[in-house]
Parts: sequence; structure tokens; C-alpha cells
Amino acid sequence: MLPPIRSPLRRTNEQPIGSPLWARRSGIPPCAVCPILVSIAILITNISICAVAAQYGLSGKPEELDADAATLLREAYSSDPTWASKGEVSTAKPAPIRAGRIVLELFDKEVPKTVENFRCLLTGEKGLGKASKKPLHYKGSKFHRIVRGFCCQGGDIVRGDGSGGDSIFGGQFNDEKPGLKLKHDGPGILSMANSGKNTNTSQFFFTLAAAPQCDGKHVVFGKVVEGLDILARIDSEAASPDGSPRVDVTIADCGTC
Repeated sequence: MLPPIRSPLRRTNEQPIGSPLWARRSGIPPCAVCPILVSIAILITNISICAVAAQYGLSGKPEELDADAATLLREAYSSDPTWASKGEVSTAKPAPIRAGRIVLELFDKEVPKTVENFRCLLTGEKGLGKASKKPLHYKGSKFHRIVRGFCCQGGDIVRGDGSGGDSIFGGQFNDEKPGLKLKHDGPGILSMANSGKNTNTSQFFFTLAAAPQCDGKHVVFGKVVEGLDILARIDSEAASPDGSPRVDVTIADCGTC
């Protein structure tokens, strides 16, 4: 079983627009709560339809097309398998949507090195990475891989596509064995993504369901204690069978209070 929640949740009265996503670290004072804001930007349909419009000689913003042009564009989109596979289409301009708040408990007693890396990447306090020369900060990064019913993976602060990553230790760091003993036994488990043994960097993932195939291979270092409904929404709206996000899921902001 995963460790129990060890400290009370502390919130501030000043909340940013939308519902923030918070991370909590066990074993440290309540004032060291780590907020992460996650925003689901439902923008891919509008971007895709602009590309289709250009193919058919239509210019301007999709939401400004007249009724006939909008109908033509929707029909063209739906008839093209490449575009249609991306999901339903609309010529209406989508509104920015914040997913809401997720609260994480981090297991610093079991895996202190992994937790410290994650915490510093929330605050951005370490500046540029020694290996990548990129900001060591999750803010603005996207979840590049969202597999339906399995995981939501992000944290590639170098390339943004899952092929990169860095850490506060200057590149890859080793697995902490206690974290390998913890189980991916349900949705909301926070775990390190890797490319094999002892290859941890900045990439991490949330489980969207139990994932026993990850046990013993990925270091578990936290869990969601509030906001499982947000993960369910990500699974519903952004996940795909092959992991390609159907819409953008972005960490809008992050840090400690």
C-alpha cells in the first residue's frame, strides 16, 4: 500500500483564474505546498480546420466564415480521413479551459532525491540545466503522451515530445529502490517515466487506471489526493489509443506557496 497522507492540506485565499492544481509534499511544513496549475486548451480542432481551409482556398478565421463557407469547410474536414481522425470539428472559436485542481502528495521519506528533483522543477529555482541549458521548470510544458485508460505523461522540458528531459542533477539519475517497491495500483499514481533502468530525468506520468505492468520498472514518488476527476476528464477528452493527445494539456503554472 502507498503511504498515508501525513500532513493537512493548506490552501491560500488568493487563487488564480480557474481552478489550480496543487502538489503536496509529505514530511515538510504545511507552508511548503507546491501548486501546479494545469490547463486543458481545447484548441486542436480550430488549428486543424485552419489547415484544411487553406487547402480549399478559404482564408480568414474559421469563426468569421459565412454559413455556406463554414458548411463547405466542415464537409471537407469530415471527408478527409487524416483530419477527421483528430476528432469532431467546429468552426466556432474554442474558449480557453482550465481543467481544475489536482493535489499531489510527494513521498519524500521514501524517495527524497526523486521528490527534490520534482519539487525544484515546480519552482524553477535551479535556473538552466547543466546538460540541456534549458530552464529547469515545468511551467508551460505539455503532456506529450496520453494513453487512454493508462497514463498521462509529461515533463519533457527539453524537447517537449518525450525524446528529451533533464534534472537538477545534470541529466539522468538513478532509481531509488523504495520507489520501485510501490505499486501502480489505481488512477492518480505519480511515477517517473524512463527509458530503462537508472534513466530518470524530468519526465513523469500519472496513471489513469491501475498499471501493474509498470511495477518494479518505474519509481513511484507520489499520488493524487484531490483531483482524480481532472484525470478522468483528461482521459475522456485528450487521451487516444496510441497516446497522441487529441487536445493540448498544459501545465499553466507551478511553484511553491
